[in-house]
Order: sequence, then C-alpha cells, then structure tokens
Amino acid sequence: MAAPPEALATPPRLFSPLSASLPLKDQKPAGSPWNPLYWPGWFGYQKNRLGLPNPGKFERLHSEAKDVFTANYLFDGAQANIIKELSGNFHVQHQFSLGSQITPPMYNFMSGYMTERTMAQGTMDNDTNLNAVIRHMWSPKSATKIVAQLTNMPGHSMLQVDQDYTGSDYSINVKAMNPNPLEFTGLYMASYLQSITAQFAVGSEIVLQRPTPDMEETAMSLVGKYTGKDFIATAQLQGMGALQASYYQRINEKVDFGVELNIMSQGGRREAVATVGGKFDFRQATFRGQIDTTGRVSAVLEEKMAPGFSFLISGDLDHMKGQSKFGVGIMLSA
Repeated sequence: MAAPPEALATPPRLFSPLSASLPLKDQKPAGSPWNPLYWPGWFGYQKNRLGLPNPGKFERLHSEAKDVFTANYLFDGAQANIIKELSGNFHVQHQFSLGSQITPPMYNFMSGYMTERTMAQGTMDNDTNLNAVIRHMWSPKSATKIVAQLTNMPGHSMLQVDQDYTGSDYSINVKAMNPNPLEFTGLYMASYLQSITAQFAVGSEIVLQRPTPDMEETAMSLVGKYTGKDFIATAQLQGMGALQASYYQRINEKVDFGVELNIMSQGGRREAVATVGGKFDFRQATFRGQIDTTGRVSAVLEEKMAPGFSFLISGDLDHMKGQSKFGVGIMLSA
C-alpha cells in the first residue's frame, strides 16, 4: 500500500515562499543557518541586493588617463597609413615610415578579421617579423586571447595566452607568457578585481617569473579604483617599493584631462615622475598634449581634412636630454 503524500520526505526549503516568484538569484534564503546549503544562497542574495557594477579589467586600470596622453600616438619622421575595408569583417592596412631617428625605413602590412565573437589581426614588416593577435569570446563572460611574436632576432620571439572571466561585479584574468609546461618556466600572472561599492573597487595581482627551473621570483601588487560621476582615480602599489597612481577627469564631451604619478623607492633609490596631459576634440581635429616633471613636452595633432583622409603632426621635446623628434603623416581610409 502506497504511503500518503504527506508522509513522503521533502527536501529542506532554502528560499522563502514569499519570493518564489522572483528569479533564483533574487530569492531570499530561508531555513536554518546550520544548514551548509543556506550560506551560498545568503551571500548571493546579499551581494545582488547591492547591485554592484563590473569594475572593468585589471590590465586597463589606468587606460582612461593613458588614452589622454601622447605615448601611444607619438612617431617621428614621415609616415603614411592606407586602410582598405574589403568587407564588413575584413580589412587590410599598409604602413610606410622613413626618416625616423630610432628605426630604419620600414614597411608594415596589417590585416584584420572581426566578427561578433572572434577577432584576428596580423602584422608583418619588411624583415618578415610577424605579430599576431587572436581573441575569441566563448560566452559574454569568458574570452581567450593569444598573442604571438615571431622575429629573426634570437630570444625576441614571444607567445602569450590570456584568459578573461567577467562576472557581474568582478573580473578575473590569468596570463602566461612563453610558458613551458615541461619545466614550468615562463612568466605567469593572475589578477582579480572586485567592486566593493558602486564607486569603489579593490584588487590584487600576483606575478611569478621563472626564466629557468632554478630561478624563481614572485611579486604582488594591490590596487584601488574609485569611479565618480565624471572622474576616475586609481592607485596601484607594486612590489619593490613602486607606486603608480592616475587621475582622469572628463571636463565635457570634447575635453579630457589625465594625471599620472610614478614613484620608485628601493634601497637608496628615490625617483618620482608626474605627467599631466589633455585631449581636445574639435569638429575636425583631435589634439593631445602632455608635459612631465623630467622636462619632456610632447603633442600630437590629427586633422581630418576630408572624409577618410587625415593629416597628422607629432612633436616630442626633451629639455633635460636636449633631444627632439618631429613627425608628419597621413592616414587614408577607403
């Protein structure tokens, strides 16, 4: 004879019946705190109540301020860039440069392919040095990136593998550079960034270097990031007594300013460099300028002469070293 329904064993209730109509992540846990299954639901419920934002990637902590600076846009000599869109997903680029004080005359051929989930890009110069980047998003939260550099110079070839995971209020990144699984040599990095409040996030990064099986060195850095309405302040305390701090301020839609401070204090060494830069977007031009405490002044102007055609001027003057660099270039996009 079958037992009555009320006599059957029922699993313990972990959520309140009043919240049964809510999504599982928003349901308030119920039951006894002595039940181990109670606490994962309780922590998840409390965290979701805060509505914390994602803090962004660890490697882009200072990206807002650095985008204002000229470091990634400076060049010297004469340069020409010709970009051709072959389709909605595929493009190629030809770059010619000559007259540089640092590098010899060079030609670079670049090609790129991009879809909603996959990005592949490669660059080869006239010396057959190859740089390639492949990035694939497995899901909206998980992505893998592979960076390879093949060169004729011994010891300069490089392979880097990145794995990103983006949560609702945190970011995780694991990186390996020139890994050797057999001897466990190479450079390994792991970082974690967590939002504590709607404006404040903290994180840490661990770096392990093993150039040979007999040599090993580790370093750890701690970071804090505060995001206001129109500004971002970031501080990163690195190993060996190094501190990097940046401040980004958005004045309006066309004017941005950034400040960066780098301090090195190790043994008897005391060094500090402060950099101030600004970015100005005009109707047909973009100007970037910066100055630092070493006496270095630099500026880059991009003038959009016509649709698909830009004229570039770059200047860099180091007063302390008595060195100057100047460059002109064009960019044609078809």
